[in-house]
Amino acid sequence: MTPHARKWLSRIVRLTVTAAAVVYLYTKVAWYDQATLAADPAKSCRIVGIPAADPLQLEDPSTGRRFTATASELATPAQTAPLNKHPIEYGLRSIVRRMNVGYALLALLAVGPTTFILGWRLRYLLAMQHIEMSRTEAILLTFAGNFFNFALPGTTGGDLYKAYHIARHAHKRTEGVTVVFLDRAIGLISFVLLASLCILASWRTQALGRLGKLVGLMMAALFVGAAIFFSRRFRRWIGYEALLARLPMADRLKRVDQTAFNFRYHPRQTAVALLVTAASHAFLALGVMYFARSVGMPRPRMFDSHGMGEFYLACMLALTVGYLLAAVPISFQGFGLLEAVFLRVLAVGGWGTNSQVIAVCLGARVIQLIWSLPGIVVPWLGLRRPTAKEQEATEEAAGPSDESVRADCRVA
Repeated sequence: MTPHARKWLSRIVRLTVTAAAVVYLYTKVAWYDQATLAADPAKSCRIVGIPAADPLQLEDPSTGRRFTATASELATPAQTAPLNKHPIEYGLRSIVRRMNVGYALLALLAVGPTTFILGWRLRYLLAMQHIEMSRTEAILLTFAGNFFNFALPGTTGGDLYKAYHIARHAHKRTEGVTVVFLDRAIGLISFVLLASLCILASWRTQALGRLGKLVGLMMAALFVGAAIFFSRRFRRWIGYEALLARLPMADRLKRVDQTAFNFRYHPRQTAVALLVTAASHAFLALGVMYFARSVGMPRPRMFDSHGMGEFYLACMLALTVGYLLAAVPISFQGFGLLEAVFLRVLAVGGWGTNSQVIAVCLGARVIQLIWSLPGIVVPWLGLRRPTAKEQEATEEAAGPSDESVRADCRVA
């Protein structure tokens, strides 16, 4: 299959998965306010009038008949809980109209430090390879990379943009390009570690179900893979150097491999990079929690019995696992995968309704988009966007990297 055919096949697959995700989310979201009656808890009726009125003005969705119902006729939480419903559920339109602007602004401010932290991490990793970059340039490149990842079509534009400019100015071209993709890999590793810790902290709640096993497998694969890759004894046993020498572009691949293998000799710096990445994810989870508060989550019953600490842990769990799955490049911007995990953790977990959780996902995407907009001005400052040929040359310099590392894992 030609590269052109593979590119179109990839686009068709992503379009198909994205379309399926849209249909899935449409079936999960309530667009209008709904009420559930005690006489038939499995059926929800549309609220025509004011949700707080008594009696309520309702409409039967199957017949279109309008009628009234008093508060005493509504189903109880005990009746609707097994169906993952609530007696009165606000639709997405009402949720947006009733949003608490103060909490939404707090969410926007909470996410702000992440870009600066990731810019520091990029500069720190480059310094490990003796590649100098100013703090300002690293932050500008991070803003630009976020813009090309979040605001424009495609999933690797931001990484290639940063790799291109580092390759232009660094005296170690291959090593500099490799660091960009290793920078993304550290983000993914941090997500796996944080997700595993969140699962251990909330294992009794069964918040993830089978997804928890998937994260466990990823954690095991991470440790086994790292042990194999960084084992000098295993490399000698399989004749790793000889195998690498037989591959095309062997000299370049050897430099890429050595750049990654150097992390073995810098355990303290690697640990610092992971801790800093975890801090950026903590800020992002804080933003998700504040935005969830702006749309009325968690439910008062959940807040009274569990508290804000457990709610933050639930947001962190949804965020880490959601972005891990969204990094798989089978849909545009991971659409549908992130939302499915958030629904599993926060909606099934009882923290809010399906419509509220979808609003949180959309809000998180919008907040990231807003914080990527400063990247628009970066090309005007002299860091222009590379051409298609220059991007291909940058990909070649990076070597055959794993697709999940190259994929846009957003804030990883």
